Amino acid sequence: MGRVQISVPTKDRVCLWVAALGFGALIFAWSAWRWWTFRYGTFDLAFYTQALWLALRGEWQVSLLDVPLMGNHAEPIVFLALPAFAICPHPLLLVFAQAVALASMPFTAWRIARRLDAPALPLALATVLLPATGFIGLHEFHPEALAAPLLLLVAEARLAGRIGRFWLWWLLALGTKENIALLLVAWAIVHACVEWRKSAAEQWRWNVLPGLVAAGWLVLYGAWLAPALNGGKVDYAELYSHLGRSGGEIVGTMFTQPARVFSHLLRSLGGGDLLWAMLLPLLALPVLRPRWLLIAAPILLQHLLSWRSSEWTIRFHYAAPLVPLFWLAAAEALPRLRRRAGIAWLMLAACAVAQFWRGPAQELAGEVLQRERHAWERGWKAEMLAQVQADASVTAGHPYLSHLAMRRDLHSLHHVLKGLNTLSRRRFEPPPATDSVLIDYADDSTFSVASGFYHPTMRTVEGDIVPSSEVLLHEFLAGNEWQSRAINSLTVLRRLGTRAPAAADAPGEWTITSAPRVRTSEDGAQLEIETTWTFTVPPKEFRWLKLIASNDRDAFEIVRGLVAPEAGASPATDRWVVRVPPDTEPGDFRLKLFVVDHLAATQGSGAPKSTQIHSLGQARLAPGR
Repeated sequence: MGRVQISVPTKDRVCLWVAALGFGALIFAWSAWRWWTFRYGTFDLAFYTQALWLALRGEWQVSLLDVPLMGNHAEPIVFLALPAFAICPHPLLLVFAQAVALASMPFTAWRIARRLDAPALPLALATVLLPATGFIGLHEFHPEALAAPLLLLVAEARLAGRIGRFWLWWLLALGTKENIALLLVAWAIVHACVEWRKSAAEQWRWNVLPGLVAAGWLVLYGAWLAPALNGGKVDYAELYSHLGRSGGEIVGTMFTQPARVFSHLLRSLGGGDLLWAMLLPLLALPVLRPRWLLIAAPILLQHLLSWRSSEWTIRFHYAAPLVPLFWLAAAEALPRLRRRAGIAWLMLAACAVAQFWRGPAQELAGEVLQRERHAWERGWKAEMLAQVQADASVTAGHPYLSHLAMRRDLHSLHHVLKGLNTLSRRRFEPPPATDSVLIDYADDSTFSVASGFYHPTMRTVEGDIVPSSEVLLHEFLAGNEWQSRAINSLTVLRRLGTRAPAAADAPGEWTITSAPRVRTSEDGAQLEIETTWTFTVPPKEFRWLKLIASNDRDAFEIVRGLVAPEAGASPATDRWVVRVPPDTEPGDFRLKLFVVDHLAATQGSGAPKSTQIHSLGQARLAPGR
C-alpha cells in the first residue's frame, strides 16, 4: 500500500469524462423516459420515495409494504438523500443519484488499474460498458446499485493505504443492503488468508476489525432489527423454500442433500445469465484471480439458489455487487499476461459486443421505434392520473405507484390480486377501500401470471384456500359505491361512499343483456362503448372485454379488462372509452367485441368455450394523438 499521487493524462481524462457523462446522461434520460411513460414495473422506487417523503414529516411506517424503510432491507444509506429530497422532492432524484454514482466508476477504476500496473483506460471504460452496469442503472432505483461504485472505492482506498477513506466507503457499502455485509465478511476472511504473512497490527486494521464490524451488523440486523421492523410482512426466506422450511433446514440441505442443491444450481445457470454474462465480456479473466470469485460467492449463491428466476439474470439490479468484484479480478489478472494492452482492448471490444448480445443496447432501437406509441399512451394515462387528488388514499398497479408516492396512504394492487404478503404464505390483509383505485389491465407486471400475482383459486402448502385474483379484487371493492372511468386498458375508480350489501340472487351466467351501444367521435380517434350486464350476486365468475378492429390493411386490439368488478348489484352498466392508436391507418374498420374468461385462458386452455363475440358493425377510424 502506498500514498502515491496519480496524474491522469489529458487523453485519458477526456475519454473518462466522455464515457462517464455519456453513460450517466443516457441512463438517466432513458430511465426518466420510461418513468414518464408509466413503464416502471415494480414498487421499489415508490417505496423509497414514500419512505423519504414520510421521513421528512417525522413518520416511518411506509404504507406500500406496511413496514418502515429498514423493515424491508437494511438500507440506511437511503436516508443520506433526505437533504436533497427536501429541496427537490421527486422520484427521479433517486434515479439521478444512482446514475451519477454508477457513472463515477471509470474514474475510480482508472486509478486502481494504474496502481495495479494494468492498462488503465480500457479497464476503466469497461466498468460502464459491461452489459450488467447498464441494466443496473436502468432498473428503476435500488440502494444495492450503489454497492458497485462503493466497493471499487473500498478497493482503491485499501490499495492506497488510506484507512480513513477505507472505513468511510466500507461503512457506506454496508448501508446499501444486508447481503453486502455477507460479502464484506467474505472480503475480510479471504484477504486475511491471502495476507497471512502480514503483521497482526496490519491484519487487525485492514481485515479483522472491518470483518467483525460487517459480521456484527449482519447479526444485529438479522437477529433483532429485521424481526422487530418487518413483522412477517416480507419473507425473503421464502425464496429458498424449495430447500427447506427454515434457515437451519436450508443450510442442512446444502450438506445432507448436495445433489439437490447442485441440481438447482444447474437449472439457474442454464436458465439465467448472471454468471456467464459477467464472465464472458471480461474474456473469463476473473477465473485467473479466484480470490474475488470467492468473495463474490455469497452473493452468487444467494441469487442462483433462489427459485425466483429474475435473480438469475443481469437484467435487474442483482449484479450490482458482482460488477466491481469481477472487474477487480480481471484488473489483477491482466498484469500477469503477455500483451496485456492488446488483451485489455479486446476485452473492451467484447463488452461492446455483449451490449448487443445481452445488454440494454439491443433494446434501444425498439425504444426509439416505439417512442410515438409510448408518448401517446402517456397522454391518456396522465389524463386519467390527474383525476386522483393529491391527498387521496390510493391503490394502484406498479407503473403508477412512483407517480403517486408522495402521500401517506398508498397501496400496491398486486398485493390485493395475490392475496398474500410479499414473498410470504401469510394472507394479505387488505386496507379499507382507498379513495381511488387505478387498474391497468394491460400491465403485465401487476397482472403477472408468472409471479403468481394473478391466479385462479389456489391452495397454499399449509392447506389455506386463497380465492382467485378476480374474487379478491371484487371483495376489496365491494361494500362501496364507485364512480368509474375507463380509457383503453386503464380504469380509475373513485369512491363515493359505502353501500349496503346486495341480496344474494342467481340471475344466471355473466352475460350482456342487450346489444352493446357504440358511438364514434367526429374525428374517428375515439369510440365509446356501453354494455349492460347481468351476473350472479355476489359474482362467482368474471369476464374481460377486448375490442378488435380490423380491415384488409390494418388491425389493432385494445383490452378493456374486467367488467365492473366493483359492481354490487345486477344488472350493471359499463362505459368504456377507446382511443385509437397513433400508428393506425385511417379507414373503415370492422369492430368486434370479445367477452372472455381471461383467467381460464391464462391457464393454458386457449380460448375458453365461454368466449362471446359481438359484432359492433363498422366505423371510420383515424389515429389518435
